[in-house]
Amino acid sequence: MIALGCSWWPGDWKDCVAKYVGEAVRWFVGTLFDKLFEAVRDIVLTAVANVIKAVGFLWIYLATPNVDANGPASWVQAHTYFIVVAVGGIAVMVGAMQMAFTHRGEPLRDILKSLLTLLVVSGGGATFAATLITASDSFSKWIIDSALLPSNGDCHGDKVPESAKHVCSDAAVSKLTEVLVNPLKGPSETFGFILVIFVGILMVITAIIQLALMIVRYGMLVLLVGMLPLTAAATNTEMGMMWFKRALSWLVGFIIYKPVAALIYAVAILLIGGAPKVEGAAPGTSETLSMAMGITLMIVAIVALPAILRFVSPKTS
Repeated sequence: MIALGCSWWPGDWKDCVAKYVGEAVRWFVGTLFDKLFEAVRDIVLTAVANVIKAVGFLWIYLATPNVDANGPASWVQAHTYFIVVAVGGIAVMVGAMQMAFTHRGEPLRDILKSLLTLLVVSGGGATFAATLITASDSFSKWIIDSALLPSNGDCHGDKVPESAKHVCSDAAVSKLTEVLVNPLKGPSETFGFILVIFVGILMVITAIIQLALMIVRYGMLVLLVGMLPLTAAATNTEMGMMWFKRALSWLVGFIIYKPVAALIYAVAILLIGGAPKVEGAAPGTSETLSMAMGITLMIVAIVALPAILRFVSPKTS
């Protein structure tokens, strides 16, 4: 008997059963895996959104420890003052011996410059550093708020009412989560399951590392401001001057790191939020490109710290 395929003829019912049962099984298995992948994908996106809300911009709105009077930096200075006096005394004696051996006045001039530097740094260094840190923190908040909330002028600048600061920060974090997570909620053909997991995990790792770097920044600012008078105690010697320049450059580097990272994040937010249209490309290409650029810039914000320190540090022979 020649098989004619599925038909109403009783002899072909076996083929009909095999055909429709096979189609039903394939439909059931395919639907089951689609639902399973969608459920896992939703779990990943929810986890990413929660982590971004928790730590995404915590480093922006977390206040830097006070390095002015009555702060940890002043405590460090108070407990290292006797070392400053000892180092300064040794430096003066070294300069006096140089002047006695060379019979020239340059060592005396260097001693006076060193003592004047020590006086200025001890008297106003912490206050000046605190002013710069406050300005850098304000700029960081302003640039991020401008990128996330461009139409909300009440959340920009330093004159935001205390009652509105919490609302503005919550709005900025919600907008950040929306900008970062929503592109991953596209159709499966635009962002595959593996890509969603990879990008989501990368976002979480980047946010946590950025927060850790800012915590390192806060601690280093306190240490550098607290130790600045000690580094300025022997600037009349070559080694002491190099030590002071290195400490000063590191202080500047850690101060400007936060606004630089905030500026990079702001650019990343704008790139993710406004995907460029690629003519003739496959669907989802623009979104994929914007996500790649945004994530890349977030990683650049992490590696910006060693680059800044290398840029501002004086070269040693």
